[in-house]
Amino acid sequence: MTSEPALPPVIGAIADDRDGRPLGTVTAVFVDDVTGQPTWVGLTDGQHAAPDAGDVAIVAPIADARFADGRLRLTVSGDAVRSSPRPGAPDRLTPGEEVTLQEHYAGGRGRSGAAAGDAQGNEQGPDRTGAGRSAGDGAMTRSEERFTVESVTEPWTRAVLRIEEITEDVMVPVTITRQLARIEYLPLRAADRAADRAAGEPDQDSSVDPAIRSERATEWVTLYADQPVVTLERTPVERVRLTTAWVTEEMPVSDQLRREEIELTTDAPLR
Repeated sequence: MTSEPALPPVIGAIADDRDGRPLGTVTAVFVDDVTGQPTWVGLTDGQHAAPDAGDVAIVAPIADARFADGRLRLTVSGDAVRSSPRPGAPDRLTPGEEVTLQEHYAGGRGRSGAAAGDAQGNEQGPDRTGAGRSAGDGAMTRSEERFTVESVTEPWTRAVLRIEEITEDVMVPVTITRQLARIEYLPLRAADRAADRAAGEPDQDSSVDPAIRSERATEWVTLYADQPVVTLERTPVERVRLTTAWVTEEMPVSDQLRREEIELTTDAPLR
């Protein structure tokens, strides 16, 4: 497991324990050689301590840690971090050191492989690159690599809401009222004739010129009709809200795993 010193923005941040108490400054991030995911962070011993290039930092797990406002909140206690085993190199963790750190932060639970063999005193387990070593009773421990896949939530794409205007023709029936002129002849009564003569209207049998009599009888009447007037008014018709939902899909992942094999070679004669 190697250290990635240029992993922004965690490097240089203040690391806090699970209760929010400051522990130190993050100086390194240890990345797993197989998965490429960060699993451990190196811290200075104290919040204001200046890290040196050759100093061995305190190592703490970064799993489920939260980073916000320039501070990294770990999920372990401050006592566990300060009492954790120190690695031998400031920029690399050996498989044995990683197992020791896992046991320390697990409180002695979850022993496996070399750690279980050391605890029982019966055998010395293999590391990632070496073969099984022989124990005192002649037994050997065979190890193999296991494939571990983790999912990490990260930004995938950006969605932008854009509003477009669409023009469409709308046909609306409108009722229109129009005035029409119609001549209707009504018979005159004797009283109407007497009233017309009293008003000075000429009689039809007078000696007035017919052309003059026709001009005097001409009257203009104004007719009205309804005209449709169209007005547009912008009103809210719909409300749109953006929501995100998780969609689960399967993705095949493949890798090469190594497995140890034990061969028995003997020169003893058969009985």
